[in-house]
Amino acid sequence: RACPPHPLTHVPMGLLKHTLTFIGTAFTVGGGAFMFAPADAVTAVYGGASLTKGSTYAWTRSGTFEMGFGALLLLSRSWGSEERFKIGVVTLCMICGLLFNVHNHAGSAGMPKLALTDPTYALVFLMALATAVGLVLNKLEPGIFTQDKGSKGTRKSARLRTKRA
Repeated sequence: RACPPHPLTHVPMGLLKHTLTFIGTAFTVGGGAFMFAPADAVTAVYGGASLTKGSTYAWTRSGTFEMGFGALLLLSRSWGSEERFKIGVVTLCMICGLLFNVHNHAGSAGMPKLALTDPTYALVFLMALATAVGLVLNKLEPGIFTQDKGSKGTRKSARLRTKRA
């Protein structure tokens, strides 16, 4: 007698991997723009906001961080799911911290207030949401979606396979 399929079996696998790749690409490209043309990037990203006097240095340093973090996220594509989960947690915390900081200080920095009607903030919020969903699915995968997730030939995975059989 066959068991009915689990309702989560039709969810696309590797959501966290693809989400971190998308965010990494956005951070790398955006970071490059903030590094090499901060005035143009701030105007384009924040809907006409302009740099305040002396803030070019801060935006350039922010771009440097974004490029480095984006490269890390892109590299995580080739790492294991446990490492990717840890990087995903850091990414989610960073994005939530960014949203919190923008919510509290956007007006004093000459940027538009945080609102989900603004395309930039909506994209950042969707990145956080996709990362959170990817983290949950990443933790559900081994027992629900795949049976071979830990079976790379290690003794521990061989013992688990023999106990399940």
